[in-house]
Amino acid sequence: MKICIDIGNTYAKVAVFDENQQVDFIQFQLNEMEVFRLFIEKHTSFKSAMICSVREIPDELVTKINASKVIVLDHTTPLPFRNEYETPETLGPDRIAGVAAAFARFPEKNVLVIDMGTCITYDLLKSEGTYSGGMISPGIFMRFKAMHAFTGKLPLVEPEMNIPCIGKSTKTSIQTGVMKGVQAEIQGIIEEFSLIYKDLTVLIGGGDNKYFDKKFNCSIFAASNLVLEGLKVILDFNDIQ
Repeated sequence: MKICIDIGNTYAKVAVFDENQQVDFIQFQLNEMEVFRLFIEKHTSFKSAMICSVREIPDELVTKINASKVIVLDHTTPLPFRNEYETPETLGPDRIAGVAAAFARFPEKNVLVIDMGTCITYDLLKSEGTYSGGMISPGIFMRFKAMHAFTGKLPLVEPEMNIPCIGKSTKTSIQTGVMKGVQAEIQGIIEEFSLIYKDLTVLIGGGDNKYFDKKFNCSIFAASNLVLEGLKVILDFNDIQ
C-alpha cells in the first residue's frame, strides 16, 4: 500500500493505492486533522508515501503517516522526466506532479497540462520527455476577489455553471467577464501551442475544471485528481531507484 497527499491552498487531498488501484480517498482542510487521523487509522501501514504541498506541512500530518519511506516532493526529488526549468527551486511541486501525470499517460507525446486551482497553470511536456516551463495565471476565485477588493463598489460574487454571454446585472456582468474571460484565455493558449506542436495533447485537471467541462473547441483529456495521479507516478519511480 502507498499513500499520496496533495496539500493545496484550500484543501488537502489524500489517496491510498494498492498497486495501481486507488482504494481510498479523502479531502479535508488542514484545521480538520481529526478527519485525517481517522482516515489513516483505517490503514495499518504503508510501504511509502509522497507529500506535495504549496504551503507549510503540519508536523502532525507527517507523524501520523505510518510509512517506511516518506518523500516530500521538491526540486531535488528524482523524476521520470527531464526537468529543464531555469529555476527548479521555485517550481511548484503541484506543477511537477501534473507533468508527471502527463508523462505516464501520454509517453512520447507533446502534452499541455492545465491545472485549474487557486491559480491556473499551463505546463508543456515535450515528446522527448523534457519539461522546460509554462505559464501561471490567476484562477477564477482570485479574479472575483480581486475585482471586489480593488474597487469601491463591485460585489463579491460566486461562479455559476451556466453563464450567459451578456450580463444584464452587475452580478452577471462580473460572472460573465470572469468565466468567459477564463474560457477564452484557455482556448487561446491551447490554439497557440497547437500551432507550434501539431500533435498537441491537452490534459486538464483541478477543481475549477468542472465549470468548463466540454466548453473548449478541441479534444481534451480530463484528470479528476491530476496532482495525486502524478504523485503516484513519481513515488513509483523513486521506489524502484
